[in-house]
Amino acid sequence: MGAFLFNNFYIYKMEKIDNSKGEWYLVEIIQRFEPLIRNESSDLKRAITYGNYHLIKASSPSAAYDKGEKLGKEGTYTYQSHKIEMEVVFVGIGQLLPIYEDIEDGAEILWNDFGHISQRKANRLISSKEEMLAEIKPKTW
Repeated sequence: MGAFLFNNFYIYKMEKIDNSKGEWYLVEIIQRFEPLIRNESSDLKRAITYGNYHLIKASSPSAAYDKGEKLGKEGTYTYQSHKIEMEVVFVGIGQLLPIYEDIEDGAEILWNDFGHISQRKANRLISSKEEMLAEIKPKTW
């Protein structure tokens, strides 16, 4: 790790985050975007829902879950959209995934076990670069 002075601030360049103690987790926070005034009795109403993954440092899976829940609850807010007051609602934690490697360029941070499947099914898991790039939403803030 090197440091350099920029506008009277020391800037530290880290190439790798040590994870030898297994303190890093990915936590998926589920949020819904709903009108502030809504029918609470209807849980079948459709609303835009996101699963956002957050990198969490914690001493245990339970502590990571608790930190994720706190982040989710703190992420609730209201805003105006087309003359309708909307609310971002924390639904809960979707996934809690431990990270086993040091965090650096090229590190494996997620994996899926697809089980014993045929080559044909494995090929269906693949998308072209163009398809993947088309799915990436531009940063809007």
